[in-house]
Amino acid sequence: MIDLQEEFRNELKSQDKLTVAQYAALYKTHSDIAIQYELDKGVSEHQAKAMGNYYTVAVLSNFVASENLLARILALHEASEEE
Repeated sequence: MIDLQEEFRNELKSQDKLTVAQYAALYKTHSDIAIQYELDKGVSEHQAKAMGNYYTVAVLSNFVASENLLARILALHEASEEE
């Protein structure tokens, strides 16, 4: 999982300014990768989603300095998951 987190961190660093929607899209992409990684290890779907999202949001929260921006990114991600 550390390699996946490092890939996400590097992708965030390589981007210039991103919109909330672009951050949310990157978050979704990398959380999906992390969830699949957990599923491939044989954990339940519920646990895979929890761990995949946890690892991904940990990277994002360390990268995005503004709590307001982080909340907006996560809210947009959650809204897109409900559709």
